[in-house]
Amino acid sequence: MHAFQRQDSPQTLAQGIAEYFAVNPRLAQGRLMSAEAQEFFRCHDVAHVVFGCDVALDDEAAVKIASILGTTAGLRVLEGYRLHESLQIYRQLLVPDVLRSIARSVVVVPRTAFRCLAQRARWPWAEHQEYMRRPLCELRLTFGIKVAHWQANES
Repeated sequence: MHAFQRQDSPQTLAQGIAEYFAVNPRLAQGRLMSAEAQEFFRCHDVAHVVFGCDVALDDEAAVKIASILGTTAGLRVLEGYRLHESLQIYRQLLVPDVLRSIARSVVVVPRTAFRCLAQRARWPWAEHQEYMRRPLCELRLTFGIKVAHWQANES
């Protein structure tokens, strides 16, 4: 588990984002894509960090649900998943990986939905620049966010 995925991570949001890209070097920041896709993935990658998700397919499912139910974007976030650049990513997925993810998502999706509905406030999907220097543990406490792999016996 990476530091940004811990519920009580003392990293700032900016440090968490830096770690996220460092441990996922295949994700290219500023990759060649439309301005609309760049903005979507900027917000999507921040959601990965705030909700403590890696890039495994079941974590991607958690991010999608968290983005819809736990951020200010709501259902508008689905527009980003229909972009050409998003569809290119889907085309690279392997059937066995998708099937395994579906099996795990039976638990992940309802748990994520329940946690998002219990948040104190929705995470600002696009307007999060003011939070970059704040610790993740503080942000999660403020918004009532439980990370994807949080267990009841944790903080």
